[in-house]
Amino acid sequence: MTPPRRMWWLCCFLLWTACAGPEVRAPRSYSQVAMDSATAGCLRSPACASQVGQDAILPWLSRAAVRAAEAAAVMRLWEAAEVARVEHVLVECAKQANREVNDRMLGPGRRTSREICEQKVVDANGREMTRAVQLGNAKHAAALECVQRELGATDAGRFSLEPRYLRDAKTGRTRWLDPEEVARWLAAGQFFLLTGTIAPDVVLHALGNPLKVQRIYDFKFPCPVSNFPRWDPYPEGHPFAPKEQGEIYQQLLESEQTPQLISPNFGVTP
Repeated sequence: MTPPRRMWWLCCFLLWTACAGPEVRAPRSYSQVAMDSATAGCLRSPACASQVGQDAILPWLSRAAVRAAEAAAVMRLWEAAEVARVEHVLVECAKQANREVNDRMLGPGRRTSREICEQKVVDANGREMTRAVQLGNAKHAAALECVQRELGATDAGRFSLEPRYLRDAKTGRTRWLDPEEVARWLAAGQFFLLTGTIAPDVVLHALGNPLKVQRIYDFKFPCPVSNFPRWDPYPEGHPFAPKEQGEIYQQLLESEQTPQLISPNFGVTP
């Protein structure tokens, strides 16, 4: 057969196979083929789901599950039983701080009285204040140390002690301030940068997210201790005056729950 005739028969054969053969599909990507093969294999053999090598068989599913679990852990908030446990710890820390500071600064077994609370004292920096303020500062520090000791090992990342927040004037949104940044401001004497900030004593929040707030607490150590604790109003001239602390805490942190006070004599109060 001459070359031209061979070429003519070859073209006819290719045309016939193109018309009569199976449908031609675009090839799928490697990842799609691998995924379908693994899925089909497991559908044919359900036991593969329990095999040690299941991550190798369905790596895409394993990675998705891990990401979903991590996201759920980050967003998980405190459950009611956990909140009750934390509040018990806070009250016990308040009682312990009240007792230990009184023993250390007033003498073993002594309690505060109106006369003691109104005494004028000078602190280590030469600032004059009432005994009530001096005792209150010391008890706050002791209570926070107690909370860190009791909750730090089991609930790290889910609570913050004295976190500082600022409402951004441009965006109207509240942002969390990095403690290291705040420390630099204080070390440089830039106290004006803290104007309009808030720092609740204890905040319960989502794991690693101080802006996902669930509970807010402030320690109060009335002097004398028999006085009922209350939220203090911001002083005249303050950006938040004349509103009270609790009101501003709830407003800036957009908490659904009313901030609570923790005191040695009255426990948890709104």
